[in-house]
Amino acid sequence: MIVGVGNIPSRILDELRKYVDDPRVLLFPEFFDDKKSLLQLKRVKYIEKLLAVKNRVVVALWPDYLYDDPYGLCSLDVIWVFPIHSIEEFERLPRCIDVVGYTGDTSLAMFVRFAKELGLDMWWLGACKKEIVMATGLGFWGVDVNTGSTGLPYKVIGSKDFPKIFAKFLIRVASNEFRNKQRLLVEWL
Repeated sequence: MIVGVGNIPSRILDELRKYVDDPRVLLFPEFFDDKKSLLQLKRVKYIEKLLAVKNRVVVALWPDYLYDDPYGLCSLDVIWVFPIHSIEEFERLPRCIDVVGYTGDTSLAMFVRFAKELGLDMWWLGACKKEIVMATGLGFWGVDVNTGSTGLPYKVIGSKDFPKIFAKFLIRVASNEFRNKQRLLVEWL
């Protein structure tokens, strides 16, 4: 499974780079997600930041609610993840989208069904530990996580040892170590 880590504090990112040497783990900007710009619907700012590092980006989030390509994003050599906020968005995907992102705004069963019927890879956006288990069981191609995805208390997240702990967590996720943890929950989907 591919694991993306978006724009988290640079101190943690710098430390993670020392501990993670796995091509399945993409650290910002290899996985490009500027959540602050996207949440504020500041598309131009998001695209400017993306273009500044475009040669390092492997996977990037497509701007929310953008159904055409006025900025020429499809011409970039990037794997785009389109965030799905409603099932109707499956009918409006830009031509360059091969991966759809589960945001939690729709029924998981419907999302999986539509993605599989259309032959699209699936990505779980902002997954916590429990959701990582479900994503692996359902055949998601990737997930993105943040420091809170570990489920650890804040005092551990703020500790000097956290980057090493987080790196081990990322490698476990990429290795699908969570695959069989919740088999019964996903069998009915």
